[in-house]
Amino acid sequence: MRGLLAALGLVGCLLLPTLLTACGFHLRQAPDLPPSMRHIYVAAPGQNGDLLRELRRALASDDTQVLTTPEGATATLSIISVQRDSRALAVNRQGQAVEYQVSYKVEFSLLVQGAVILEPQTVTLTRNYAYSVSNAVANEEQEQALDQAMAKDVSQFISFRMVAAAKSLPPGLATVAAPAVATRPVPAAVTLHVPAAASAPPPV
Repeated sequence: MRGLLAALGLVGCLLLPTLLTACGFHLRQAPDLPPSMRHIYVAAPGQNGDLLRELRRALASDDTQVLTTPEGATATLSIISVQRDSRALAVNRQGQAVEYQVSYKVEFSLLVQGAVILEPQTVTLTRNYAYSVSNAVANEEQEQALDQAMAKDVSQFISFRMVAAAKSLPPGLATVAAPAVATRPVPAAVTLHVPAAASAPPPV
């Protein structure tokens, strides 16, 4: 019996990645960037440790190095601003808020070898969460978890935008060379909304 269970467990482990892929879930992979974008400096304002950490995690790979200083960088991802806001969505009979919507708005741009590849553009992520009027500690923990989750989602979106921009790089910018002038694309703004009414933060 133990041998049969072990065999079934092994088969399950082997099939799990296939089943997850079939359901639309994909394990995180570092973006495939051209040589001119493989030494990236991320410039971010203070008090945004979660976002900076998630960006470094999303972009770093065996081929790509995320630098902590601009020296030696061939590409610069600038986090221009980060804004967090919240508003009450529902109140109880006593007029106390019992549900909030939080928004996480990030403006960013990308330079490759001194050329503007992504004009300043924004991505805004929103989440709803239940607020406890009697448990301040739980509310604080929930808000911190939401901040971390949204920082991760925004970092993934920014890495996707960088990959898309890399595919349209002029030939002279795809390799490590002297800075060139690139055509400036039209700024873009994206708003994402993930509803969640559960008392715990929604999974990411």
